[in-house]
Amino acid sequence: MESTKLPAYISLLLPLVFLIGLIVVIYHNPWFSFTDNALSDMGSVRNPVNYYFNGFLMLFAVLGFIASLGAFKNGLSYLMPIAMVSLFLVGIFPEEYPLHTPSAILFYVLALADIVLIGLKLARSGLSVGMLWAILSVVTFVVMLYMVKARVFKGLAIPELIGAAMILAWFIYIGLLQLKGLEL
Repeated sequence: MESTKLPAYISLLLPLVFLIGLIVVIYHNPWFSFTDNALSDMGSVRNPVNYYFNGFLMLFAVLGFIASLGAFKNGLSYLMPIAMVSLFLVGIFPEEYPLHTPSAILFYVLALADIVLIGLKLARSGLSVGMLWAILSVVTFVVMLYMVKARVFKGLAIPELIGAAMILAWFIYIGLLQLKGLEL
C-alpha cells in the first residue's frame, strides 16, 4: 500500500470504525437511548465507563484527522482537519466541562461547511455531483437544527447521528476520489 494512499483508505474505513466503535460503546452503556440521550451522555464524568465513549471519540478523531489531512493535501478539504481537532476535544472534555458544547458544535459546523466548500469546488471543476453534496450538507445542517430546536426527540443522539452519517458518507466519497487520483 502506498503511503500516499493511506489517508484515502482510512477515509473508506471510517464508517466501519464508527459503527464498530458505537456498537461497543452502546454495549457497555445499556441504559443509553437514541431518543432520550445525547451521544456524549455516554462520556459523562458521572458514567463509570465513560472511557469507552471518550476513548473511541478520540481514536476516531485521530483517524479522521489523518484522512482529512490527506484530503487537504489533494485539495479536497479546507476545514475538516480542524473539525477533527474539535471532535478530539469533545472526547477530552466530557459534557460537564465548558469546552464540550462549543467543541461539539464547532465539529459539526466545520465538517458540514467543508463539505459545502469542497462540493462547490468540485462543481466548478466539472463534477456536478459536487453541487449535490453541497446542497445535502446544508439540508443536513438545517434538519439537525430543526430537530434540536423543535425538540423532536428528548435527546440529541438522532440529530447527531444524522450529521455523522452525512460526514461519513462524504469521507467515503473523498476517499474514492483520492484513490482515483483526483486532485484539485
